Amino acid sequence: MQPAINLFLALCLSSAIVLAEDAGDAVPAGSGLSADVPTEQVDQEKEEARQKVVSESEDPQEQKKLEREEAVEQADGKATGAGQAPVVEAEKEKAREEVESEAEEPRIDREEIVEKTVVEQPYSGRIYGSLRLRYRSTGEGSIFGDAGSRIGLEGEYRIAQESWLYARVEAGFNILDELDTLLSPGGGAGEGQQGDSFFPRLYTVGIDTPVVVASYGKSWSTYYKISNFTDRFDSAGSSAVGTFNANTDGGSTGTGRADNVFQTLAFIDFMPEQWRVKPSNLNIQFQSSQPVPGVDGVNYQYAVGLSAVLDSRDDYALGVAYNRARIDDLDNPAVQAAGIEGDAEALLVGARWFDEQRYIGFTVARLWNHETTDAGTYFIGLGSELYARYRLIKGYWLVGGYNWLVPDDDQVQAGEYELLYGIVGLRYSIDEFKRLAYAEWRIDSTVSESGERLGNIFTIGVRWDF
Repeated sequence: MQPAINLFLALCLSSAIVLAEDAGDAVPAGSGLSADVPTEQVDQEKEEARQKVVSESEDPQEQKKLEREEAVEQADGKATGAGQAPVVEAEKEKAREEVESEAEEPRIDREEIVEKTVVEQPYSGRIYGSLRLRYRSTGEGSIFGDAGSRIGLEGEYRIAQESWLYARVEAGFNILDELDTLLSPGGGAGEGQQGDSFFPRLYTVGIDTPVVVASYGKSWSTYYKISNFTDRFDSAGSSAVGTFNANTDGGSTGTGRADNVFQTLAFIDFMPEQWRVKPSNLNIQFQSSQPVPGVDGVNYQYAVGLSAVLDSRDDYALGVAYNRARIDDLDNPAVQAAGIEGDAEALLVGARWFDEQRYIGFTVARLWNHETTDAGTYFIGLGSELYARYRLIKGYWLVGGYNWLVPDDDQVQAGEYELLYGIVGLRYSIDEFKRLAYAEWRIDSTVSESGERLGNIFTIGVRWDF
């Protein structure tokens, strides 16, 4: 336990030092130096950083919200005839786009949506994909294979000036091998559970308006609105807060890519303008009769997810999510043998902050009968994730953080299980975050249910979106 604590403390301290150094480099208000940095330039850099962060996210609705804001801002700029606003906003958008391009979730392009009418552009669509390859060196050997490659098709039909019917279907593929995730449990966006060379990742139909979005299918969950704050490593991560629980993609329980889920998202603008807070989004989802992962013949009666995000115009965000999957048959021997003591519940709180030079996200979750050990035993426990990124020069980024998941002391069925690893890496962005190369070192202190320890993993890889 002592090495685990030391690793945890070291990663936290190193992140704090980086942030403290960055804060010390900032120009304080009223210092007399502000004249050297025009306000327009500062706003421009903030907008560029915002684009980058959104592009990293898997969540398409976050990207669509950004597009709406851009469209309104462009329309306002043309209406007022402001001279410098278009230039400032263009540079701000560039930073947002870089973050947005880091996302795994596809984005529907809606260029010039304010200017074009329904008659001029009633429908659009595209084929997209992402080739993701990596080489891993582990204590058990080396493997070269896919790392979440996918291809998809999306389209939309405009029913009003800013309202669309849309559909998306996306498949993942592991054409090189399927052994990689066996050496890194929970280490990569919920792909390892599929066990197939070609498998469905998303399939969704819905309606999208400026105020409400509603959809049905296999979609990114309401829970992921918050957990994506830290799901940004290239080769590992997303292991500790229950997003891809029980070695699945989170589909049945509803915290990852939720299966057969009905979702609604509402944008609520209730804060005074001087508070510099963007319209908040309230997200709700519902599932019915999905199988309990790892327990044959038992289904959840239903599952409900809720989340809300408060996002400031200064790029600070705070979010909370809750997911509950109801189990009625607690007396079933298979349920009891799996260690399940009640409904599957996950409560998550997250925060993030970013600018054009850095990004830091933190999440912490309380999990009840939701996550499992490496042997598939359910438990009650606490999880936490940290992801930080800092631009060294131009397209080079230093990344770091940790994943930590530990059962409660009274969860004897979990044995000696504790998940804990730190990640240190270097990323080179060739084209924002759409095309990149990276190297990451996973420093692992994880202990299996039976008391065995995993070795460290070194990974180099590439991502090429098209």
